[in-house]
Amino acid sequence: MPTARVKSFTLIELLIVVAIIGILAAIAVPNFLNAQVRAKISRSMSDQRTMELAILQYTLDANDNPPHSHEVNQNYWLTTPVAYLTSFLFDPFQQIPDAKSLFTVDGRLNLTKQQHHWDPYDKRYWPALAPEYFDPKINPDFGFRRQSIGVIIGLGPTSTYKGASTTDWHPYETSNGLYSIGIIRRYVPGRPKVDFAMP
Repeated sequence: MPTARVKSFTLIELLIVVAIIGILAAIAVPNFLNAQVRAKISRSMSDQRTMELAILQYTLDANDNPPHSHEVNQNYWLTTPVAYLTSFLFDPFQQIPDAKSLFTVDGRLNLTKQQHHWDPYDKRYWPALAPEYFDPKINPDFGFRRQSIGVIIGLGPTSTYKGASTTDWHPYETSNGLYSIGIIRRYVPGRPKVDFAMP
């Protein structure tokens, strides 16, 4: 009695299928990770826009800049006593265990409290503010500070704070690449509170 012939894949056919799956995975996984990063960038920029509106509302109500702090509840003025926002806005790029060490320069700068950081251009908080801090000849990005009461900052995709903001500045720009070094920042319009003549 003749035996029934069993249809099956050859080893070559199986290897080809595995290779195709591997190629598709190699294409899909980076795109998926990039989509996550883009979503975090969009959320960070959107939250900073929302925080800017809260700052402007606070400034209008109090006729003063919101306070500056490095404490855990550094943005308490957003919710207390007037609720300009219903809750704190957390930086999606700081939601990592070692964010505190990544957001430091030689161990001196410690802004990591999981929130977007508010940095007012106000001599009461920064007595060392000087004209070069607003000089676009030192860095083109500094020129934006001339029309700002402060800046909202958060970590970018590289989760690295690069440079001291008084002498150097590395803003995150998507045109430099998705994972380019730099911080995501938003300047809040207004006039800085400094005691030197602004050109």
